[in-house]
Amino acid sequence: MLDRMTPRNGQAQPLDKCRVFGSSDVDETRAHVARLYCDHRLSPVSQGARLQAWQNAVTIRQSSIATMGYGAEVQIDPGKLQNFYLLMLPYAGEAMVEAGGRTVRASDTVGTLLSPEDLVTMRWSPDCAKYMVRIDREALEQHVASLLGHMLRRPLNFRLAIPREGLGAEWWRLTELLVGLVECQDQAHPQSLAIQQLEQTLLLSLIEGQEHNFSDMLRDRDRSIAPKHVRLVEQYIEEHAADPISIEQLVAVSGVSGRALFDGFRRFRNTSPMAHLRACRMRRVREALLNPMPDVTVSRLAQDWGFFELGRFAGQYRKLYGETPSETLRRAR
Repeated sequence: MLDRMTPRNGQAQPLDKCRVFGSSDVDETRAHVARLYCDHRLSPVSQGARLQAWQNAVTIRQSSIATMGYGAEVQIDPGKLQNFYLLMLPYAGEAMVEAGGRTVRASDTVGTLLSPEDLVTMRWSPDCAKYMVRIDREALEQHVASLLGHMLRRPLNFRLAIPREGLGAEWWRLTELLVGLVECQDQAHPQSLAIQQLEQTLLLSLIEGQEHNFSDMLRDRDRSIAPKHVRLVEQYIEEHAADPISIEQLVAVSGVSGRALFDGFRRFRNTSPMAHLRACRMRRVREALLNPMPDVTVSRLAQDWGFFELGRFAGQYRKLYGETPSETLRRAR
């Protein structure tokens, strides 16, 4: 067995401080990986090949994010995942992924999104290493049900391939941001508002951007909503802006379907509920900068309110208020 904290081939890997295991034993590796994902068959392709397997992982709220590699060419046969979706974005090497009768050669330019009801088999190259986001099936399907306004009558099934271009580039960026944010915080408590909101952003981005069997229904959502429902959500956001807020909570508060809520905000406010939430938090940041505590910093305040990409935050702030956050803070002091 490899040392628990020894990076693969002596190289540091993303999430190394969240090391789960390192092992050269096939059975031990399979058992560790199965704890986070599911039971599966694991076979080195070359007889006598020695693994240098490792896994780093942390559980958030509705997902677990991990990085891992095997250090040898391996065949992996999990069958059906059943109770979770699995976003896999390679950052080294490549893998052949077959799922639901479709095949993708995954690499640092093409990722994959596995659906629970598809039969899956994979072959990883010796140098393959991936970001892997395990998403709870019930949570993701509930997101879609909330947007549609009714329970799903068939399983949610995504297109397998995720090219690293267009919207796909967004998921690579969000995943890397999530990894970076986890690495900056206490590994025993990865539950900050920023991390939870970024997790929600990633899940909703996949639903809205990655093609799936409910995409057409979401695009044809009913546009009718009463302004009262929009105002109810606005009031809730004002009162709970400092708390983690999910789309399900906002739908419940509104008293209408998710599709009606989104279309109502678009029609009457020219925005979305989550964008309105971000705007509210931006306003709270400005209020705090205008009345600063002695030890406040722009970066700490931004992260406390869920703004994890500081350059983008500063640009949006300046666009809204005509000055940078640092200028506001200096002026207030």
